[in-house]
Amino acid sequence: MLAGFLIRNIPVISDNVQIEHEWSSSVRSIYLSITLLYVGLQLDSEALKKLKGVCVRLAMGPCLAEACASALLAHFLMGLPWRWGFILGFVLGPASLSIVAPSMLLLVENGYDVKGVPTFLLDAYSFNAILAITGFNMCLGIAFPTGSTIFNVLRGILEVVTGVATGSLLGAFIHYFPSSDQRVLDWKRTVLVLGFSVPVFSSVYFGFPGSRGLCTFVMASLAGIGWTRNKAEVEKIIGFAWFVFKHLVFVLFGAEVSVASLRPETVGLCVATLGVAVLIRIFTAFLMVCFAGFNIKEKIFISFAWLPKATVQAALGSVALDTARSYGDTQLEDYGMDVLTVAFLAILITAPIGHLLISFLGRRLLQKAKHQNKDEEVQGEPSEQV
Repeated sequence: MLAGFLIRNIPVISDNVQIEHEWSSSVRSIYLSITLLYVGLQLDSEALKKLKGVCVRLAMGPCLAEACASALLAHFLMGLPWRWGFILGFVLGPASLSIVAPSMLLLVENGYDVKGVPTFLLDAYSFNAILAITGFNMCLGIAFPTGSTIFNVLRGILEVVTGVATGSLLGAFIHYFPSSDQRVLDWKRTVLVLGFSVPVFSSVYFGFPGSRGLCTFVMASLAGIGWTRNKAEVEKIIGFAWFVFKHLVFVLFGAEVSVASLRPETVGLCVATLGVAVLIRIFTAFLMVCFAGFNIKEKIFISFAWLPKATVQAALGSVALDTARSYGDTQLEDYGMDVLTVAFLAILITAPIGHLLISFLGRRLLQKAKHQNKDEEVQGEPSEQV
């Protein structure tokens, strides 16, 4: 992201390197599609069955609380309309997969998964991300209406139903086809999943932009549940594609921010909005896991584990600005630039701090598994005596 920021703001480089907005938007759409596939495939159905109620609360509560708090602060502090305030709120809502997932998997490898907290957080993240993306698309459709407000609200509900239904049909199809007795099965499944997800994201041209993300996530999660243990290789292939596009998208996102367009007072208000919204999110996350069987240390860790922001913010941060540019309205472009600025600062501030907090708190607040070697020693004693 900083590399893209330097490309945009160093005069010699910016004069010779020009990035087309349409090309950048297309790359971000592909990246978002691959991200949702990766998140859906990583869904652990067994862990979800054990803590499904807590998982849903943790996925929805902090995200909605932060979205509402961000909308309120953006309206009164930054002067954004309510519609744009909620667009900003849902951009800030989800945590970062690129930071949370590796950190959680490292804790699992080191034995800090006795009560399944890291695995539980990854499952909750999946629903948190799709909720934020769906909310963002619905608010974006309301901010750029094609009819009355009631029509746009009803269209948003229709988009959710259409996304779930279409994703379920595609997921069921991929579960049974191709059959498990075929050769190079993993690559065939990967091609099918990617092949279905790309046309799904063209739904924006048919007037149903809110259904694309939900459809992709439902399709990947149902297919992954059906494949059970055989989905590991597909995850690796999709994960590699996600890793490649991730770096490209972060560069493109950083290249959207220009120092000349940033005003000191705007930056200060953006930081204030971000800080208060994050504190409300941490407090809400703590409340959501109360009475769920976790001790006080685990509740504190869960509250801070979703602090880092990067993945969805990089994918959605400039979408509203791109849409405003297509309308040619300078006022809407200013609103879009404010959303982009807050998303940029959110990544710049919370990503490194969140990564350090997860690594530090995880080793001090989570219970580590103890390797039991006593049985082996007891079994070895009689043979030594003989």
